[in-house]
Amino acid sequence: MSGGETRDPLVAIGDAHERAGLEAHAEFLRLGEAGEAAALVTVIGAAGSAPRGMGAAMAVRADGSIVGTVGGGQLEMLVIEHALEAIADSRPRRYRYDFSGGPEQNLDKACMGQSEFYIQPCGRRPRLYICGAGHIGAALAPMAQQAGFLVSLIDDREGYPAPAACTGGIRGLNAPFVEAIESLAFDETTSVVVVTYGHLQDEAVLRACLHKPWGYLGMIGSKAKVARTFRALDVDEASHAQLARVHAPIGLDIGGRAPGEIAVGVAAELIAVRYGREGLPQMRERMTSRNAGKDS
Repeated sequence: MSGGETRDPLVAIGDAHERAGLEAHAEFLRLGEAGEAAALVTVIGAAGSAPRGMGAAMAVRADGSIVGTVGGGQLEMLVIEHALEAIADSRPRRYRYDFSGGPEQNLDKACMGQSEFYIQPCGRRPRLYICGAGHIGAALAPMAQQAGFLVSLIDDREGYPAPAACTGGIRGLNAPFVEAIESLAFDETTSVVVVTYGHLQDEAVLRACLHKPWGYLGMIGSKAKVARTFRALDVDEASHAQLARVHAPIGLDIGGRAPGEIAVGVAAELIAVRYGREGLPQMRERMTSRNAGKDS
């Protein structure tokens, strides 16, 4: 640019008759809110006899099924493959296909034109089960939800979890802890935080979780309390190996003692483990005397 001229930022104008693909956007939003993996494919460029114009959209589920269309045929099948790749590594992509050079360039049933696609993946949100809806659990739930976890807050006491603690998509479960654990889905990305109101409840939750797949399992308490609980479990050798993975005492040592401050330390540890940063020297100190008192 020179002489004070301003270059027009407009790149292209689409066809007013192209539908916006709202059903694809709605499904992508629904899957994201449910914590399920998906990708949204949007046509961002079209020229010649492209099958769909700018704005056309398609939601792709993790199993390859779709809502909406970006044109059908072999080209759409290719784009679905690209979307599944994006879901697998959580990285957005942009693709441009040019079939304007003649039939020899054309895919079966693809039109003679140019199409450009933007693929936005939404990875599966990791599940977090907070066992204990007292002060620390209730403080941790919204922090973890904001950090991208799909949170369930569990307690077996009457009146818990409090309705005020189950907002913004946080799921509240009032049920016996072991019964709740057995009813929930677990995989290698699942996190469990044990902040119940009693040692027996902590022990029961740990025992119920040990042989399930999980990425993080942490329990509140002093080192002495944790040692007593581990001894009380009286588990086999395989379970001892799992116990060695348990984060107890729980949370990063950030210096606070109040329930909200302890919850910040736990949230920070969950995020560190999620992103593989747990090994940093400054993150190795756990909460010790600061979470020695039981939550209530």
